Amino acid sequence: MEITLTGLESRVTRGVVSGIFAGTIFLLATMWYADSQDLPAVAPMLDISTIFYFADKPVVSPENVSVGLVTHLTLSMVFGITFALVAPLLTSARALVLGALGFGIALYVFNFQVLGRLFFEWFQEGPNQAFELFIHAVYGLLLVPFFASGIRSNRATAPGEPTGR
Repeated sequence: MEITLTGLESRVTRGVVSGIFAGTIFLLATMWYADSQDLPAVAPMLDISTIFYFADKPVVSPENVSVGLVTHLTLSMVFGITFALVAPLLTSARALVLGALGFGIALYVFNFQVLGRLFFEWFQEGPNQAFELFIHAVYGLLLVPFFASGIRSNRATAPGEPTGR
């Protein structure tokens, strides 16, 4: 039995998978960075748990590490799906890379500079802003390989160029 996905289902699936992949790399890098700053490696997950609880500051507990992990991976999937819905508009490799980079930076601006200033004060006080900007840009770039195949299939063949068939 073969399962065939529609275009939208395929994009959403790629969004989920790419979001989990990029979000996991993002989280591991953030944990490494926290550890390099003499913070607990689980500090990023504690920070993220404040989103779930709508709390002012992180509370150190094993359950908050789990809550932070689940919240982070859920948001990573949602952001991956969001990019997947936009990706078909990026019709060249350059547009895809620049779009993904811009997407990651836009996530940082929205998460830290908008939501952080309005609702999550800790996101202005706790995490290193320069590192957060950098790692959000990396998150965006990590999505690219999951959508690069769409560039090749969407690319028009120039006159006289072999079609590859």
